[in-house]
Amino acid sequence: MTNNTCAALGYFDGVHLGHKEVIKIALGLTQYEPVVFTFKSRESCNITADCTKHKKINELGIKRIFSYDFEEIKNFSPEEFVTEILVRKLNAGAVCCGYDFRFGRGGKADTDELTRICEKSGLVTVVVPPVELDGVPVSSTLIRELIIKGDMEAVNKFLGCELTYELEVVGGNRVGRTIGFPTINQNIPKNCVIPRFGVYGSRVTVKDGVYSGITNIGVKPTAGENRAAAIETHIIDYDGDLYGKTIKVSLLKFIRPEKKFNNFTELSNQIKEDLTWLK
Repeated sequence: MTNNTCAALGYFDGVHLGHKEVIKIALGLTQYEPVVFTFKSRESCNITADCTKHKKINELGIKRIFSYDFEEIKNFSPEEFVTEILVRKLNAGAVCCGYDFRFGRGGKADTDELTRICEKSGLVTVVVPPVELDGVPVSSTLIRELIIKGDMEAVNKFLGCELTYELEVVGGNRVGRTIGFPTINQNIPKNCVIPRFGVYGSRVTVKDGVYSGITNIGVKPTAGENRAAAIETHIIDYDGDLYGKTIKVSLLKFIRPEKKFNNFTELSNQIKEDLTWLK
C-alpha cells in the first residue's frame, strides 16, 4: 500500500499560530493528503473543547482528523508509535510537527528521535521551529496563563484569532431582564481553562448578524448564586429568544473584575458604565 498522507502531529490545544504553521506546512506538501493526528482532551485546563478544536482544524483545510485517547497508546515505544500508528493506521509517507513534539512511552522521545525512526521507515520528516511574536515563542502554556490573567488582547494575538466559546444557551435566573439588561447564559466546558472572573467586552455571533456585547465570567455573586463558573452575556441592541441555540461569544477585552454589589440598582449602574468600552 502506498503511504500517501502527510500527518501533522500534535495536541493542537487552541490551534494557535504555531499549530497553524505546522498544519500549513502539511497542506503545502501537495504530493500527500494532509491529515492530523491528535489526542482527545485529557486535562482540565484546555484552551478549547475537542469539538471546537476539530472545527478550527477543518477550517484550515484538513478533512481527516485522527483523534486518539492517550490511554490507548501511552505505553507504545517510539518505534511502535511510528510503525503502528503513523505507518499502518495513518498510512503516512510524511510527518510534520512542532519543535517541542514528544512521543513514545513517558514522552521521552523528541523530534530527533522521530526523524531517526521515520527515516528508517522511509518517512519524510519536517520539524517546524517555534513561531515567535515580539520575540516570544507562541505556546499553549503561555496562552493558558494569559487566559487566567484575563489578558484577552494578548490571548487573541497569540491565537491568531479571538478566543471564542460556541456553546448552547441555557436557562438563567432572568435577573438581567428585571434591570433592563437581558442576558444569555452558557456553561463553560468542564475541561476548559476558566478565564479570570470579571467583565469583558465581547463580540456575539447569532444567525442574523454580529453584535457587540458585555460578558461576565464568574459565579454571579450579586444574584446570590452558588454555582460553577459560567458565561453571561448582554447582547447590545439585540432582542430575541436564543434559548437552546448554539451561540458564539468572543472575548475581546477585560473591563473589570467580578464584584458583588449591594443591590441590583448598583449593578445596573455599573453595567451602564461597562458599556462605555464601546466608545
